[in-house]
Amino acid sequence: MEDTVDANTPVLRSGAEIGLVLRSLIEERAAIVCYLSGGDRLFQSRLRHIDPAGHFILIEAGENPDALSALVAMPRCIFHADAGGWRVEFVAAEPQLVSLAGKAAIRLRFPEVMSRWRRAHPRTSVTPSIPLQCVADSEGVMPFEGLIVDIGPEGLGFLIHAANITLEPGTLLKSCLIEVPGKPTCKVDLEVCYSQPVVLGDGTRSLRSGCRFLDTTGSAKEVIGFYIGAGA
Repeated sequence: MEDTVDANTPVLRSGAEIGLVLRSLIEERAAIVCYLSGGDRLFQSRLRHIDPAGHFILIEAGENPDALSALVAMPRCIFHADAGGWRVEFVAAEPQLVSLAGKAAIRLRFPEVMSRWRRAHPRTSVTPSIPLQCVADSEGVMPFEGLIVDIGPEGLGFLIHAANITLEPGTLLKSCLIEVPGKPTCKVDLEVCYSQPVVLGDGTRSLRSGCRFLDTTGSAKEVIGFYIGAGA
């Protein structure tokens, strides 16, 4: 994906930068998907038009009427795409059925936030026997438990959590408490880049959210160093 957006910026909020990435999705005819009903249903489409004024986008209506009906009933939709070695996720609100060149299409508000994720470094999978418990957003309104399952030296990793907890790209998880064996509980701040449904080994449906440590010093450095050492 060639554009002038800083490759080191995983979460985009500038309309101009978001527009560049959206145009690349159109040029590559990249498929975009939205996971519905906790991942039980999938809406598949392609981006067709970007309003030059940056007010709305138009996407194809797709081939599945049931998925289409479920999508337009949602107030906000999280779309995923893979293009040019990047994983892209963006949030678009207020889906409405419209007509585009005589065919059904969906109009949505121009995305306010987008994330791009590319693995710049090899990741280290942590052995399952190591406790990786995490209480995310511990000082927020609704803290929740999760599991750190993958982390890289650049401070990018994954958080497994319940499927009914929706985390949009750009969400800040403050004061996440991570239990590291033999060390005091580590408190770190995470920023969500994207999420996707996964099925665990026992059949449980969950979400896997790609996150980055906002500060890779202090407690975060302790966590990263421990996990990389454990996976070596």
